[in-house]
Amino acid sequence: MATTDERGRPHPALLAYGEVLALSPSLVRLAVSAGSTTERNLRERRAVTLCLVGPDGACYVKAAARALPSEGSSSDAGIAVFEAAVEDVLVDSPAPGEEAWLTGGITFAAGDPARRARESAARLEALRRA
Repeated sequence: MATTDERGRPHPALLAYGEVLALSPSLVRLAVSAGSTTERNLRERRAVTLCLVGPDGACYVKAAARALPSEGSSSDAGIAVFEAAVEDVLVDSPAPGEEAWLTGGITFAAGDPARRARESAARLEALRRA
């Protein structure tokens, strides 16, 4: 995802599986680190772009975020929860006949996959309840 910093520059931040939840085609909840630059940017400027990248192309979801009350919104200490209203969706894919394409998206590995899966499931449930 990308937010906008105080100088108007893009500020990228990575979200893991358990940190984004689509409630509907027009509403998304996000969990970010409390006290982070990303949290500050979302609170102060509200603009966010989610970048979904994969072998078929990229999709950019532009939205306006608002902070949700922190009390009871997450079982994880140190997490700030935002709700983002989708304003625009752009798709960027190779033109027909173009001989260039993406070969994959961003991936990561976890040191303890079972623990990460439990944490992600708990965070997603907290985002549902927020």
